[in-house]
Order: sequence, then structure tokens, then C-alpha cells
Amino acid sequence: MKKPKQLTIEYEDGSAKTIPFSQLDRSTWRELSRRGLCSLPSETEPSKSYLLLRWKNGWQEVVGVDQESVDLLRYYILERVEETGRVVLEAGANYPLLLAVKRLPKELETLAIVGSEPAKVYEVEPKKKKEEGDKIEQVEFDRAHFQPHPKQSGQDTVQEIPRLLAKEITKKNLSPQELLNLEPGQKVAKFKELAKAMGIRAMEKQEDLYGFLQLMIGKLAVSE
Repeated sequence: MKKPKQLTIEYEDGSAKTIPFSQLDRSTWRELSRRGLCSLPSETEPSKSYLLLRWKNGWQEVVGVDQESVDLLRYYILERVEETGRVVLEAGANYPLLLAVKRLPKELETLAIVGSEPAKVYEVEPKKKKEEGDKIEQVEFDRAHFQPHPKQSGQDTVQEIPRLLAKEITKKNLSPQELLNLEPGQKVAKFKELAKAMGIRAMEKQEDLYGFLQLMIGKLAVSE
């Protein structure tokens, strides 16, 4: 077949529209050729534009773009294999809660749940590894398959928090109740000092850190 010059579409009312074949992209051209309407585009038939990529070591690649007006809008990198820990918490009758652990997830040692009930501490260590395509899932704790074995050191850490907190509050010549009775601004300032002394930081929101300290100090005040 010869190289086509134009594509014409006729309508039921007898009207027609014509477009130069050069304005079609190569995928449309190939589809028409599969239907026997024209020949395949030549392997040397130029695209409307090209993108040339060059790497720092001199490697170059080129790709055709079937658009005449092309400009760079965005370049970004996706890493499908991520190292992000994900904590799933059961929440009573509600749907489970999902939390992301972005800081060194493989080096996490224990997880502790602290609230109005006695603290629960769970040891985490590699238990199972599952690969699905480019996604790797490393399970370190799963209540459905593994029985939790609380670490004694983890329990000690949670039990040490009230003792260390009481010690730091005493250094400030305050009692737990006096600290709770401070004005909001003064209380936050003291909470920042206490958190720094205890080595505790917020994962995302400072409000979480202050709420935790408020809870622990409230427990101390009740026990006095």
C-alpha cells in the first residue's frame, strides 16, 4: 500500500469531515492498518516530537511523542518497594485503625498500648515475609497467627515512665496535681521540658505528646 494522505469520515446526512493523515498519532495509524485500511507506518517514519534522556554516566535513550507541542511539566520518582511500618489497631466495634511508622520500621522493638486500662506491651520481630510483585510485606506481629510474648524489658520501660515522670516533676518543685492546674501555656512549656528529659517525641502531632503526658501525670495525681 502507498502512504495515505488523509482520513475522511462520512455521516448519515451526507456530510463529511477530513483530516490530514499526518495529524493522526501512530497508534491510530497502526489500528487502521490492522483493519486493512492502510499500510503500517514505516519504522523510520518520524514521530511529531522526541524526548531524549541522558544519564550521568552518558547513557542516552529516546522516545517518540505523537504531539507537536510538548513541554516538560513534571518529573518524579516512584519507589514501589517502601519501608513503612503499618500498625493495625482493633477499635472495638469500629473499623480497625491503621497507623504508619516511617522511622526505621525494621528497628522497632516493642509496641505499647497505654490508656485507662493497664498497659499492654508487645514484642515485634520478623515472623513472616510475603512478596507480591514489587511489594514486600514483612509481618512482625499478627494476632491471628502469633501469640504475643511481652518483653520484660518492654514492660519495664512502660513501668519506668511514671517513675521517671514523677522524678522530673519533683525537680521542678511541683506536684503532679499542681502541674495539671497550671495555665495552658505554662503547662505546655512544662510538658515540652518533661518530654525532652524523658526522650519522648511525637510521631506526627505535638498534641499527641501532650495528651500522653497529661494522661500519665493524671495517673500520678490519682495515686498520691
